[in-house]
Amino acid sequence: MAPASPETSSNKPVEAALPSIEPVTVSEAAERALLLNQSAIAYPANAKGQQGTVVLQVLVGRDGTVQDAKFFQGSFLFARTAIDGVKQWKFRPYMLNGRPVSIQTTLTMKFKPGQ
Repeated sequence: MAPASPETSSNKPVEAALPSIEPVTVSEAAERALLLNQSAIAYPANAKGQQGTVVLQVLVGRDGTVQDAKFFQGSFLFARTAIDGVKQWKFRPYMLNGRPVSIQTTLTMKFKPGQ
């Protein structure tokens, strides 16, 4: 007679489970601590002396490069500049159980004239 329940143990390698838990959500502070290269984001010329804040939802790949950045909230005036700038940033890979994983976080950018 066959067992009533499926086999619960698995011989799959750890790497096989990673895609099912990715991206891992991490705080902005945790991700900023992994920042290796942060090119300056220039104040946009069309802002004409205004200031504003943009919050982006960012996907960082296993290699630490920004895979995607989307406007989450804040000033539309600065959104495109923030997205284009963050896509140039490079992070140290986020490690989970000794292996790099992709992460999702929010990043906040403040824009002021003369920046």
